[in-house]
Amino acid sequence: MNVLLIMSDEHRRDAMGCSGHPVVQTPYLDNLGRKGTRFTNAYCNSPLCIPSRASFATGRHVHEIEYWDNDKPYSGTPNSWGSYLDERGVKVVTIGKLHFDPSKTNGFMDQRYPRQTGNDPAGLYREPVQKREQARSRFEEAGSGDSWVQSTELETQAAIDFIASEAGQQESPWVLWLNYLPPHFPLIAPPSFYDLYPEDRVDLPYDYPSKEYHPAMEELRNHFDGRNLDESILRRTRAAYYGLVTYIDNQIGRVVQALEQSGLAENTLIVYTSDHGELLGDHELWWKSAMYEQSVGIPLIMAGPTIARNAVRSDPISLIDLAPTIAEAVGVAPDPVWQGRSFLSVAQGQEYRPVSESILSQYHAHGVSHGIFMIRKGRFKYIYYPSFPAQLFDLDADPLEMHDLSTVSDYASIIAELHAELIRRVDPDAVDQRALANQRERRRAYKASIGSH
Repeated sequence: MNVLLIMSDEHRRDAMGCSGHPVVQTPYLDNLGRKGTRFTNAYCNSPLCIPSRASFATGRHVHEIEYWDNDKPYSGTPNSWGSYLDERGVKVVTIGKLHFDPSKTNGFMDQRYPRQTGNDPAGLYREPVQKREQARSRFEEAGSGDSWVQSTELETQAAIDFIASEAGQQESPWVLWLNYLPPHFPLIAPPSFYDLYPEDRVDLPYDYPSKEYHPAMEELRNHFDGRNLDESILRRTRAAYYGLVTYIDNQIGRVVQALEQSGLAENTLIVYTSDHGELLGDHELWWKSAMYEQSVGIPLIMAGPTIARNAVRSDPISLIDLAPTIAEAVGVAPDPVWQGRSFLSVAQGQEYRPVSESILSQYHAHGVSHGIFMIRKGRFKYIYYPSFPAQLFDLDADPLEMHDLSTVSDYASIIAELHAELIRRVDPDAVDQRALANQRERRRAYKASIGSH
């Protein structure tokens, strides 16, 4: 079986029609969900581009591979699943943004329009946290325009061309990893898609301004400078974000239609997901970098000839589970170093993952003075901060995460259980210090390089 993996950037899980969003229009993703299985508890392993994509590429957690922030792009070490599959006779092609080190092949030998983005040294300046330069202008510039169209259309056409080239002459399975940069900032949506969302009809962020104080979230709010925005700007950011989501949905529809017309759909697994979400002003926060559902939660839809149709699953899934899933689909045994587990049989309706399984995500970059660690297990989400109070949310009773239960005595045993689960998987305090030490070292080198010019 082949795999068509489509990954966008910064698409929050709830921003789809099939997720029940009252405003966002995603007819092609909705149709993909009807043809396949949608996962409602899918997460990234770090809510930031480079750490998330490096973790996904290697099938390993961030603290194992030490790609902490957006200043250190993945360089191909440790080995990627692209290299692993290529060595076993599977053709792997990438199209669009990777956010890897552009001077390396990263194990993905055939990269088309890779659109690598530059290093971001902001993640090296965490002691103390600094306000991000020109952060506020990113909200103020939101609106209508053609910024994304040319590059995105090139990527879509490249995917269609690849599918056409494979039709009728396939000798071995292939994996096409198609990456779209929208709906990532800047929030500039093509006019015809922006106009689908009149500003007076889009929803406003909730918990804005936030009713709950937490020191780590205050650091992020100050860093991204997104407080006290006019209602007109808040509505414009939402209209533009939703327009970008619908625009990418349209591109996905074109690629899936080409796959179906080629005759390859009957032997191809389709996966749609994103590298992380987007807070979009909820909780008075923007971009990603936090462990709220809008940031760490991701959409994940799978469709194909063996996948259960029109199914919705709550099984706990994260991006590191994708590498072994892709490998199983193309008939290759997983690499023993991968820390995830294939969920192909779950999508086929043959298996359930018990709610007792936990998901780990972590963050070590700009906007916070110390790391953030999340354990999602069953109905509860536990968030640990090495230097700040922990948080606990009951996502069944409180899906908007408005009521922190960490100081409620009735939940002390649950906190103890989830903290023990975190410690079982990672030493958060030691990892936090390791990340900070690495960033201090790179900051010194960065300052020295600036001073030498």
